[in-house]
Amino acid sequence: MEEVFIDFYREKDEQAFLDMWQSAHGKLSDDEIDALYEEIADAIDAAVKEGSHELGSVFEYKGITVGKSDFNTFYALYIFEQEN
Repeated sequence: MEEVFIDFYREKDEQAFLDMWQSAHGKLSDDEIDALYEEIADAIDAAVKEGSHELGSVFEYKGITVGKSDFNTFYALYIFEQEN
């Protein structure tokens, strides 16, 4: 299985997600954030492949909005952007 990653379109998009996540689930260390991002990458990749998530739609993970999704095939990277 190809390893996939996530990133955020803008730093403020990532901060908005982290603020919501930590408000609901508690503060995270840098290592815990990395592990969370790996979990999100696996979750969105599986959802896209099984057809339960369509790119361009808002993706939620464990009840927290990650953002509107896109995918960069060259880098195998899911990109998230805050909903306007």
